[in-house]
Amino acid sequence: MKGLAAFFGEARSLRRRLVVNILLAFVFCFALASVILILEFYEHLENNRKAALALEAAEVAAQIRPDAPELGLDAGALRFRGDGGRYRYTVFDAKMQPLVGGEAADGLTDMIAGATTGLPLFVEFGDMRAGAARAVKRDGQRFVVLVSTAVQPGGGGHLSELLHEVAEEIRWVVIGIAAILFAAVLAINRALLPLSRISREAEEIGPGSTDKRLSTGQLPTEIVPLVHAVNEAFDRLDQGYRAQRDFSSNVAHEIRTPLAVLRSAIDRMEEGSLKNDLRQDVLRLEQMFEQIIDLSRAEALGVTAFDDVDLRQIALAIAEEKGVAALREGKRLAVTGAQSVTVKGQAGLLAIALDNLLRNAINHTDGPGEIEIEITDNPAGWRVLDRGRGIPDAQISSLFQRFRRGSADGHDGAGIGLAIVKSVAEAHGAVASIEDREGGGSVFSILFTAA
Repeated sequence: MKGLAAFFGEARSLRRRLVVNILLAFVFCFALASVILILEFYEHLENNRKAALALEAAEVAAQIRPDAPELGLDAGALRFRGDGGRYRYTVFDAKMQPLVGGEAADGLTDMIAGATTGLPLFVEFGDMRAGAARAVKRDGQRFVVLVSTAVQPGGGGHLSELLHEVAEEIRWVVIGIAAILFAAVLAINRALLPLSRISREAEEIGPGSTDKRLSTGQLPTEIVPLVHAVNEAFDRLDQGYRAQRDFSSNVAHEIRTPLAVLRSAIDRMEEGSLKNDLRQDVLRLEQMFEQIIDLSRAEALGVTAFDDVDLRQIALAIAEEKGVAALREGKRLAVTGAQSVTVKGQAGLLAIALDNLLRNAINHTDGPGEIEIEITDNPAGWRVLDRGRGIPDAQISSLFQRFRRGSADGHDGAGIGLAIVKSVAEAHGAVASIEDREGGGSVFSILFTAA
């Protein structure tokens, strides 16, 4: 089935439609040609019958001898004396009285009275018979020779003859159809090559290559306006993307500066609960700001920025970075699983995603305990296992949404961390999920299911 799909195209594809339309056109043309051939076949048979009748009449006329008994003809022959033969021959005198032969259809003499010595006169009888009459003069006497034969209704044996001929040639007809279809499919594939090329060009356009556009070389003229419209749409998207990026840069610059000034002012305050509270507030603002920037970067990620990334190396780096903070809260970090797993991705954003998972596990694990980062290779990915209070089933589907926090969450946060994880995972063709851990706790996973 896959081979046929590759040859004829997928369902609802342009290639499949072209092949089907060509087949329909071929069937129509074949049927029309068959009808024309059949009509020509019977017309040819009619012409042959008339030519044979005229030839027979001329031969009989040439044998007439007025001074010989029965005009010198073999009157006892079957063709003169009865209706058992294929042809019936009849000779009339000038008064249209039969001299030899036995054709005697109603109104016959009136039909052939106008026969001349030139061209034969063709007539049709009411009893499914037809004939050719020719006038001839011998020794000053006028005779009219009529040669008649039966006409089979609907072609009769001629139809079976035609079917027999078609049956003998059907093999060549089938070969011809297959050859035409094969040539048509090759022609379609060749015609669609430019579309495949611009499809590959479109796949290369992303945040890291916003200046690329689809080329129109060798494209069918009917497709060129569509490609121009798509390129213009890319231009508008590029302008919007650049404006958004510039805005993000400006916001980052404008916010970082007052936060730094605020933090400096707090540091100059006298020690006390107010100073500690303000310092924590600024810290949360900075963390929230960085997460919003990370989320924006994750949603704008393009596959053109992907390189080979070792998941274990990222896990070790994040565990080392978070190790001191975890130890302060009496927690240990462990990196387990496969020794080396490589995927295509953006190392910086993958590290941000794993950092958010690990931070989430540290914040929601009560008391001392071990948090494990497991590297999997089938499929490739990370699993972060904690011994927290677990996630109620009713909240699992909403935790990866922006600004959503669990109802049992005792820690401050903007509810953006898991939304970042989801955005980074989707940009990499991976899946972020949550499940309960056996013995208590949760398992947060990022698994690269795409090849």
